[in-house]
Amino acid sequence: MGRWLLLFVAGLFVLAWSIRRDLRYSAAYPGDLRNRVVGARLIEDGRLPYFYKWKKGDGLRYYDPHNFDTLAVSNITLSPFYHQLLIPIADQPQARIIDCWLVGEYLLVVLMAVGFFRWAGTPGQKQAVIVVALLFLLTNAWKNHIAEGQTYLLIPALATGFYACLRQPRHWVWGLVAGLIAGVLLLVRPNAIFFFLPFALLLRRYPRNWWLAGCIPLILLAGWTLGSHRQRELWLDYRHMAAETIKLHQHNHPTLAVNDADPRYPFWEGIDKVAEDRMSETGIEMVRTENGNVFEFVYLLFHRFLPPAVWTAAALLLIAVAGGCFFIIHRPTSSVPLTQLAMLGFCVYMITDLFSPIYRYTYNEVQWLFPLFLMAAMAQWRYRRIYAVFLAGLLLGIVHFPFVKMGYTIGEYLILASLLSFSLLPERAWPQIQRHQGLR
Repeated sequence: MGRWLLLFVAGLFVLAWSIRRDLRYSAAYPGDLRNRVVGARLIEDGRLPYFYKWKKGDGLRYYDPHNFDTLAVSNITLSPFYHQLLIPIADQPQARIIDCWLVGEYLLVVLMAVGFFRWAGTPGQKQAVIVVALLFLLTNAWKNHIAEGQTYLLIPALATGFYACLRQPRHWVWGLVAGLIAGVLLLVRPNAIFFFLPFALLLRRYPRNWWLAGCIPLILLAGWTLGSHRQRELWLDYRHMAAETIKLHQHNHPTLAVNDADPRYPFWEGIDKVAEDRMSETGIEMVRTENGNVFEFVYLLFHRFLPPAVWTAAALLLIAVAGGCFFIIHRPTSSVPLTQLAMLGFCVYMITDLFSPIYRYTYNEVQWLFPLFLMAAMAQWRYRRIYAVFLAGLLLGIVHFPFVKMGYTIGEYLILASLLSFSLLPERAWPQIQRHQGLR
């Protein structure tokens, strides 16, 4: 009872502190959210977004103060489908969208925490889930995510939804929902295909109608994307944007253009830019960010950029090694726990993220929330050494040590190492969870 009381008091304090801080971040204009809104509006209006630059006469509808530079490519980078998900709210004033977005971010964290709290088997594991949720709100990744107006939290939320469906193998309706979530995740983040690869080992453990139901939304979404001329046009534009962005981030002569100057509107769509710029400079806690890509380490060590194909090949090689080790250790694979498959899947997905030739910043680390909750819900004392590495990585994401270079990035790689270690454990971990799932 004492632990629960202490956790309750600590939870109230952390929530009050975090919400107050994040309200100030959102009041200081989270700029990246604007390019998502503009991208959604452009697509809604039948225009291509990825090379759009504001011109005189366009008015406020497409105005984004962060999209004025000498580049031909826009700062709009989400997939076409992600922007289309935002269309229902994109016509609202920017200030109202910011409020809705902040509420939505907290709601996603709460929903994920509630799910893993229910799935945790012991009081200690349930407490660990709450601790991870509270610590996550203190991480620099979360602060950076909120301060910049990012939307990466949807990735672990969708992964959690897919995992929840896999825990229900007896009814085809859950297969249908799982297929829908998988399709949305793939269209939001195409490299998420790697997350789903380990789950192929479940083919013989689920009823055929479960899988058939799951294929229905996948086929419909694929048909809509490939069969629509408009969708093909958007995805081709997206592909060209990615190529230009790679050239930009690899310092390989991106295409330049002569663009109109920023009119510097002081007030638009409920945004008082002068007051918010003043607040961002003096009124809120400083947020640090780092580039966590593998190519950044190579550049810091050797002062040179390698061809993007090198990083693709390196990521695939590392994924093949991890998958091969997993297969060898767990043979026969017919009884591998779902939790370990989920951990492996998310690790190989994040490997593609870490080896990307496009800069990723500290806010990308919020994607780890899904396996962080998974680790907490399955916590066991016998794996304390792995959990020590896991906890060290999480704490490095919270506390800034000036004498530790790239501390947030080192913490992220420690989390990856601990998750891979868990996924490769040869013994039958978490038997009570396995029985509850009916996945013997």
